[in-house]
Amino acid sequence: MTLTWGDHVRVVGVDEAGRGPCIGPLFVGAVALPSADLHMLELLGVTDSKRLKPAQREAMAAELRRLGEARDWGLIVHPLTPPRIDAAVEQKGLNRLEVEGFVAVIDALWREGTDHHLLLDACDVDEVRFGRNVETGLLARGRQPANVLAKHKADADERIVGAASIVAKVERDRWVRSFIEASGIDIGSGYPSDPKMMQALSSLVEGPQPHVDLRWSWATTKRGWEAQHPTPVPVRTEAGTSVQRRLFDPPSS
Repeated sequence: MTLTWGDHVRVVGVDEAGRGPCIGPLFVGAVALPSADLHMLELLGVTDSKRLKPAQREAMAAELRRLGEARDWGLIVHPLTPPRIDAAVEQKGLNRLEVEGFVAVIDALWREGTDHHLLLDACDVDEVRFGRNVETGLLARGRQPANVLAKHKADADERIVGAASIVAKVERDRWVRSFIEASGIDIGSGYPSDPKMMQALSSLVEGPQPHVDLRWSWATTKRGWEAQHPTPVPVRTEAGTSVQRRLFDPPSS
């Protein structure tokens, strides 16, 4: 579905990158521009970041930022760190944390005195619920969007969400490269399905606690930890402390 509005409204697209890996932050990206500039995304060939090769994503992200500076667009990428992810999984759920991330980037790009139309890639199985939760979070900050549309695969259907997916994915790719360069540990993509990540895992859990950049609440990390340690993996809490998991704690995602 393609949406059109008047020329004097601000359209904001939001997407995330890195929900599934067992290491590193989850990056929430947002792009905001006047509806009159939406056609420029089509001219650039903006699409879902997964459809582009890494070099293409890098080049397109750079062009989006160049145009953003020239035309007063808004672009932002907000990392949700592994400790925050773990605390959310243990306490309130990852969907709720992603709502908070979406609210944070939209709030950062908000312009007073302008109607804001939001296009969101839904991170919840219930698209309507996800959009409603983001809107509620914005209202709590005094932000009243004119329209909110959350849907699955919005990054493929709506170019502005595709733009958000590109800037978010580029930042995640940069994080992976910087981790490998700084640590000397090749984690590949960081996804549990990547053999390089699985080979690297043993060295990342051999200390008294799992590596700080691992997501301790991930089943992959737990299995790697328990293969080397006699006790369950520690739990990271909202306060940033770690405690030993109790025997009867419910399993997390």
